[in-house]
Amino acid sequence: MVPQGTDRSPDRRTFIETAAAVTGIGALSGCLGSLTGGGTTLQVNSPAAEGSVHGDVGEWIGDIVEEETGGEVTVEAFRNSELGGQIESIENVSSGSLDMYVIPYALTGTQYEPAQVFDAPYLYDPNNPYEDIYEKTDPQENDVAKQVIEDLVEETNIRSLGAVVQGTRRCTLNVEDGDDPPVNPSQLSNYKMRAVPIAMYEQALKGLGAETTNIDASEISQALATGSVQGQENPYNIIRSFGIWENQNTILETDHMHVPLAIIMNEGVFQDLTDEQQQIFYDAVREVQPKATETLNANLEDHRQFMRDKGLEIVPPEDLEMDKFRSQTRQRIRDQFPDLIGTIEGLHDEGYPA
Repeated sequence: MVPQGTDRSPDRRTFIETAAAVTGIGALSGCLGSLTGGGTTLQVNSPAAEGSVHGDVGEWIGDIVEEETGGEVTVEAFRNSELGGQIESIENVSSGSLDMYVIPYALTGTQYEPAQVFDAPYLYDPNNPYEDIYEKTDPQENDVAKQVIEDLVEETNIRSLGAVVQGTRRCTLNVEDGDDPPVNPSQLSNYKMRAVPIAMYEQALKGLGAETTNIDASEISQALATGSVQGQENPYNIIRSFGIWENQNTILETDHMHVPLAIIMNEGVFQDLTDEQQQIFYDAVREVQPKATETLNANLEDHRQFMRDKGLEIVPPEDLEMDKFRSQTRQRIRDQFPDLIGTIEGLHDEGYPA
């Protein structure tokens, strides 16, 4: 089925090349990006900074694509939301005014809710979460993922080429002097925490037991500094890079979400690639997955030691009542997402038991 708004006319490349020549435009976003010298340049945006998997994966993929296509297709990587904010960029990929974007699946759920299933809490194998992510989000090999992504294409003109990992989300808190850190959902209910303003993230945190309030990422530090919330949840690299640690004294390694970053592309752009070029993109995502895992794992202990050096107490999973966190959180997801639970069960090896 050709998604609504997709243009596959044979004169399209000629039109864009002519427009670029006449106007002197150096880069045209959307369906086929910019075309110079007979080649295709696509633009990929990311909200993250250089030096992180989230910020660098677009460039990693671009290097492989350029080499494997002999320069026929190149990818120009932009970071720090240079080409637009998160929701704006997802909408622009859908409309075709942006070629590619790197973002957690749950955010694509703002356009198509079922895409949030890949971010369900306690979904992936706790002993080998990143490899499990790669298997369960593979758009060519996993039947459940394949169906979700084809539905995403039909509804939004957005295609996922696969995923890399952003990291594992943990809770941070400001625990009062003399109090012990909370180790189960009942104790965590005494804390108000910032929630990502996306349904799957918010309900995951409620499942962990916390009282929540939705706050944009740009306002986290201020909310923690003023005490309007006592905690939040994020991967270590974001806890560090955003300066969240400055207003927190405790980290609970609840490990509740292992976040897959979707590599999304406008469907019109994808269909204008040759079959061989399309496969090169799929294979490039697979090729960079071990590098993403290695990068995250290599930095993890450094992040932990940084937090300890700054005086934060780290409570590891073995000191938490993980069965209670896992059970209550999964039950919350079951209750709040009845239309999605069948797909989540299909992704989970044991049916996502509460």
